[in-house]
Amino acid sequence: MMHTHAPPYMQLLIFALAWAVGIYAVNCLIAREIKRISPAQAFMHAAAMALIGLAGEVTVGTLYHALFSKPLWAYTILPIHHSYTSRYALFLWGVYGFHLYLLHGTLAKSRPRSIHRIALLFSIEAVVIEALVNISYKLSFNNYIYYYFPNDLWHLTSLQTLPFYLGAGYIIAAAFRRFESDPRFFACMCAALACLLAFGT
Repeated sequence: MMHTHAPPYMQLLIFALAWAVGIYAVNCLIAREIKRISPAQAFMHAAAMALIGLAGEVTVGTLYHALFSKPLWAYTILPIHHSYTSRYALFLWGVYGFHLYLLHGTLAKSRPRSIHRIALLFSIEAVVIEALVNISYKLSFNNYIYYYFPNDLWHLTSLQTLPFYLGAGYIIAAAFRRFESDPRFFACMCAALACLLAFGT
């Protein structure tokens, strides 16, 4: 059953930071080295993913409801835009963007970056990480961050999101390739638009 109680903001921040640290550690293990971070590139990936994530959730949530007359998911923590997204999602998607920066940078060293491979990898990663984040949050705070109404994956996420995530993967791969030409400009632009979307309501 979905609850709407939110822990204090400091606990939410610590939870997001813990995930960022964990993601960095896992990516260092995958790369078998201490990953060096370019602040401009890392912030660009985080800001772009925050913008694409929030805008994508509102778009997909609205489209799904229009097609099936019911929501696919609802955020329980700081919900906005009919609970299709959340102000907290700004940070969660940003952390995921940090992961994409680290992991896909590692993969690019071993083989050419195919946009089809990146899109497929994103769709699978997104479902798995989304479920893991929700599980860890539920274990920590006895609540869901987002509650999926279909029960195919215990309300943690849903296989119904795979087609949407696959399409989003192509958008993200193309955006990152374009944004790499001027990471500082696009990072600031994406961060400003993401904050406007999250806090301008």
